[in-house]
Amino acid sequence: MKFSKVIAAAVMVLWACGTMAEGRVAVFDVEAAVLNTDVAKKRLTAMRNQAEYKKNVSELEALKKNYDKQVEQFQRDFDILSAEQRLATKNKIDTARDDGEHLARKIEASNQQEAQSILQELGPKLQKILPDLIKAENIGLLLPRKQVLHADVSFDITAKVADKLNQTK
Repeated sequence: MKFSKVIAAAVMVLWACGTMAEGRVAVFDVEAAVLNTDVAKKRLTAMRNQAEYKKNVSELEALKKNYDKQVEQFQRDFDILSAEQRLATKNKIDTARDDGEHLARKIEASNQQEAQSILQELGPKLQKILPDLIKAENIGLLLPRKQVLHADVSFDITAKVADKLNQTK
């Protein structure tokens, strides 16, 4: 009930803003725009080609294969294992899962750190081009794409922003 009231209120606010605003409504994803630039793609590729990163990814793949194999073996042998063997095997599987999750978090942290660095680097350029694009596209209301329940692709200016960032030096 409350959710439908919130949705109804949001729709009315958006409708009211749309009717009062001069221009159209658009959505925009800052992170997607920046990470789809040529600079970001090159930097992310360079990071992913580093020996440490590749080592972590291949180790994660090996851990996942080992984990899957252990789980499969445990499921096959479950009926013939004693309670102590089940517990020992379960602990071994849990350790393998924890190791994989730790390594996956480490890889994700590397990705996020590089993405944050790229966002900081391209932030000033974005601040320069966004007002011009808003004016050129006659945008009266710009919303963050991640906060919108639904938006047709025609409302999304993320790709245009990425193109403009690629054109700036």
